[in-house]
Amino acid sequence: MEAGSALCEELPWDSSFFGISIARVVPSRLDHESCDAALDWCRSRRVDCLYFLCALDDTSTQAVVTSAGFHLVSVKVTLARSSEAGRGEIQGHVRPATAADVPRLRDIASASHLDTRFHSDGNFDPARCRELYATWIENSVRGYADHVMVAERDSSAVGYITLHVDGKESPDAGTRTARIGLFAVDERWRNRGVGRDLLRRTAALLRELGVEETSVVAAGRNVAGLKLYKSEGFHTTDVALWYHRWFRDGKR
Repeated sequence: MEAGSALCEELPWDSSFFGISIARVVPSRLDHESCDAALDWCRSRRVDCLYFLCALDDTSTQAVVTSAGFHLVSVKVTLARSSEAGRGEIQGHVRPATAADVPRLRDIASASHLDTRFHSDGNFDPARCRELYATWIENSVRGYADHVMVAERDSSAVGYITLHVDGKESPDAGTRTARIGLFAVDERWRNRGVGRDLLRRTAALLRELGVEETSVVAAGRNVAGLKLYKSEGFHTTDVALWYHRWFRDGKR
């Protein structure tokens, strides 16, 4: 077995979507030897971009990957809240999404999520980055997510939140948890309570389902989102760093 094969794995979906070869580093720690092995493995397979997620406090690994040409592209913040958090009045109408909402939700998604690592990297096609989230929300409505809730104002969808519930087939088998996948509000309706309504309606739904803890991942650049999560009972559980390593000429 090649040394690099235990360190990296190819990502078929990402590769197909962006039209380039993409892989990720499996472990969260690297030394010079394992980093070199990972890079050699990628070169042998003509990988274009390699993802790596590193613990915030692992300065040794950060020094290794930086010297090897990896670039920091985003800070990943993981937050969580208990089932008792997120209570409060809901000001507007929040309902389950339907297939008829998909065109509108795609428009919102295309204009949102601009603080993600794909946009900040600078090497991905911006149009494909926008399409990534439009595709993600459409797939979520069509069954990828367990629940998609929509905030409606003036008879139009102005925001959404997607949920993935763990252990939904066996609600009595231990602690039930959930995670938020996508969460966005039309820029024309931001700072008007729409996001808060979505988080509170989500909390109520998950309590009905017996979920005890809900997690969400946000980009460190998303200051407004982080402030909202904190105000609705979420607390930070982990912070990590996303690095990308490009192998194509001019993509260093």
